[in-house]
Amino acid sequence: MQQIFIELYNYGPAWAKCSEYERADFIKKIIASVDGMKAAGVDVIAYGKNAGETDHRAPYDFFCVYRVPSVEFQREFERRIAASGWYDYFEQVNIRGAVEDFSDVLLGNVKLVRPD
Repeated sequence: MQQIFIELYNYGPAWAKCSEYERADFIKKIIASVDGMKAAGVDVIAYGKNAGETDHRAPYDFFCVYRVPSVEFQREFERRIAASGWYDYFEQVNIRGAVEDFSDVLLGNVKLVRPD
C-alpha cells in the first residue's frame, strides 16, 4: 500500500563542525541517493524550509515529503537513511503512514481510532 513519508529536520552540532567541502561532498551523495529512489518509484513531493511565521510551528527548520510505493520500500528507505550517516548530522523526526481518504481519517478521530 502506498505510503507518505515526511521528514522534519534541523542541523545538528556535527554538521556545523564539518567544513563546507565535507558538507558539499555529503550532500552530493544524498542527492544521488534521492535521484536513485526517484528512478525506483519514489515520488519526491517537496523539500522546503519551515516558514518562521507558521501557526503552531513544529520546531524543525526543514521538511521533505515523499510518496513511497509500499511499506516494504518504505522500510528500506528508512534503513538507507540511517546507513547514509544522515542522523549523525541532522536532528530529525519522521512521519509515515498509508495514504487514506481524508474523511475516513477525520471520522475515525470521532471514535478515537489510533494508528496500529
